[in-house]
Amino acid sequence: MKIIDKCLHPFKHQASVDVRGKRLLIKWTRRAEQALLQHTREQNVPLIIEMQLYFSCTVKKRVLFHDQTDFETIPVNQHFNFAFHPVEASSCDPLEFAKNFPVKRIFDSSGALKMSPSELEFDFKNDQWIGHFNI
Repeated sequence: MKIIDKCLHPFKHQASVDVRGKRLLIKWTRRAEQALLQHTREQNVPLIIEMQLYFSCTVKKRVLFHDQTDFETIPVNQHFNFAFHPVEASSCDPLEFAKNFPVKRIFDSSGALKMSPSELEFDFKNDQWIGHFNI
């Protein structure tokens, strides 16, 4: 079914922005474009897409979608902004990790600052934002 969905809803829209001196290619579907337009009309603010490189018991890539946030974001267009954060978990409890993804702090070391995403893809499917990214 994934193959059929990819054919019916390809990533038709794209943008490219700088992140820490490297290019990030962002792609989204027509479904996502329509949902972005609706979100902007209803909320009167751009959607915020947060990419997290989450260090805990394991390393996990997460894409979170927010209406507002306290952290700095980079605008892509009038409909969405994004942010990228390598973050450290507050503990390595497998149950807590699987359930809540507790964040202790954002990594700001020189090594962490060298990390940056190369590609982000997102969609709006079954009334939910979904996304993934590559480093």
